[in-house]
Amino acid sequence: MEAAALTGPPAWLERIVLLTIPPAAREAVAGDLWETYRSPRQYAGEALRTVPFVISSQMRRNLNLPALMLQGALIFLCLGGPAAIALLPALMLRDAYQATARPSPRRAFRDSILLATGVTILLLQISVRFPPGVRSGLDSFAWLSLFLQALLLSPFLCLFRAGLIMQGDRKALVAASDLPLEELARHYRDFTHDVHRRNLLQAVMLALAAVCAFIFAWNVMLAGLFMLVAFFLLLDTAPLPVGCDFVSLRGRYQQALAHQQQLRCFLCWLWFAPALMFLHARLIESSLTAGRPVAAMLGSIAAVILCFLVMALNREHGGRVQEQIGALDRMRERMTPAAG
Repeated sequence: MEAAALTGPPAWLERIVLLTIPPAAREAVAGDLWETYRSPRQYAGEALRTVPFVISSQMRRNLNLPALMLQGALIFLCLGGPAAIALLPALMLRDAYQATARPSPRRAFRDSILLATGVTILLLQISVRFPPGVRSGLDSFAWLSLFLQALLLSPFLCLFRAGLIMQGDRKALVAASDLPLEELARHYRDFTHDVHRRNLLQAVMLALAAVCAFIFAWNVMLAGLFMLVAFFLLLDTAPLPVGCDFVSLRGRYQQALAHQQQLRCFLCWLWFAPALMFLHARLIESSLTAGRPVAAMLGSIAAVILCFLVMALNREHGGRVQEQIGALDRMRERMTPAAG
């Protein structure tokens, strides 16, 4: 038994267990399971008892209720109630497994290439299996042009991901090295000023969008949501540090970063919601009603690409915020020498 404890679990079993543990708790939980290891059967049983509680804990901790409600409403509008009920737990599970750092460039480009390749193969299958009269009313030349544009989708998505990576690299993180209290307070003040300025700009833009939606009677419910969120952004202010010690200020900074990450994720989906609703109402639903399934499929492809762009934005920014929160967690106060 002691020899088994020293050698640890089989590599294949440990790899499976590590994949089931959310990244934020993976190191701590894997270490505890290793310390209590006695045999592969005991290790697997302990993992089966522990991992579900860890997943549920991470689901509660990473729950972004406004974004989840908005995503659920969009799924309900586009796919119906049963799909929304089935996919909402999957979205919560995805949030539990969110990465604690920015996605690597190799993985980001790989995801972009896989999506573009899948779209191109799907269009190729449609062009082979469906006659020209069924293919959305497009003639052969127009369909060939669409297929050639699909071939350019991979470079476009890769350039988009490269732009996000380069934009993130230009923004400097607060260093994980030790800082005096005054320096950390200065960083926090700069952060709160940026938040106030960004919230004011977003509130004005949302209010203008809501007014335009009311004037053109496009979607009253969405316009009301825009106005409500604009009002919330005007009230959402981070308090300035007054009389805080280093640990309290660091914790407040981390909470403010996590809050702004969730708010930005919700706003990103909110800004793209009109485009998704337009695609559903004007292209997907109308094409299905008119008996043009291929046109509806093309609209669905456009919606998938749009959702991929939104998720790429949120993943890049969310990973960067998680890196900053981790850097603050490792930061310790550096005492400044007394004057004189």
